[in-house]
Amino acid sequence: MQEARRRREIKDYYLAISADEITSYLTPASFDLWASLARYRQEFQLGARWLELGGGMGDLAAAALERGYDVLMTDVQPELLATAATRHPALSGRLQRADVFDARDAQALAAQGPFAIVAALGAVLNHARDRKELARGFAHLVALTAPGALLVVDLMLSEMFPGHPESIWADMLHVMPSFAELAPLLGDARLHLLEAHSLYHRYPPTAAFDAPFDERMLRLFLRTPPAPAGLFRQPARGSRRARPGSQRPAPGPAPDSAGARRASRRRRRA
Repeated sequence: MQEARRRREIKDYYLAISADEITSYLTPASFDLWASLARYRQEFQLGARWLELGGGMGDLAAAALERGYDVLMTDVQPELLATAATRHPALSGRLQRADVFDARDAQALAAQGPFAIVAALGAVLNHARDRKELARGFAHLVALTAPGALLVVDLMLSEMFPGHPESIWADMLHVMPSFAELAPLLGDARLHLLEAHSLYHRYPPTAAFDAPFDERMLRLFLRTPPAPAGLFRQPARGSRRARPGSQRPAPGPAPDSAGARRASRRRRRA
């Protein structure tokens, strides 16, 4: 019953707010997402395959498509995918329902890889039910990222809020790991931290949460370990056409016994 209520809270929130509030592309930030991506693509000779988890209304995915990326965007909410298709007709054929916390969904996405850039912006991972599920979702993101490629992820961390809470409720529950819990997630996956940016935005009261909400997140640019020489090479260029598969699929995440799980995403910014 509590889980059904939680799902309803997340769904009601994202279907009720304005499109500009949910986007991760239109909101100004103190750094240029696209400049960083272009720099790393050139430095590491990465291809154009782009996978976005929790893409919502599709603004970021549409912007990536306009910049020549070969985009596949997912969200757990069919209603948001329908909105993205209407809002951005160019995304037709590039939208898929998937849950970042569900191993079966992650394996299905891996079969369509490898992906040069995997993005989970906004509080996608913070919508986990608990820290164990958050860690599992993060592991899925890593598994979906090609060797030597880029993972860009946003996380709300407990130390970024007064009192260092383990979770916070604002329209819905957000589970927040600590910096100490983040460290082994990066270390176990042997990820190289390329950039980190602190994001802040104050949201006005809503019908479900009658006070302003100060959202604080850390945006991480991470690189997965390169494959041994001669084993794997990500193509330097990619087609803008959607491709159902690849000759070299990315490694799939290990199955989890917790079963299917939905993920949504918080208000997103770039």
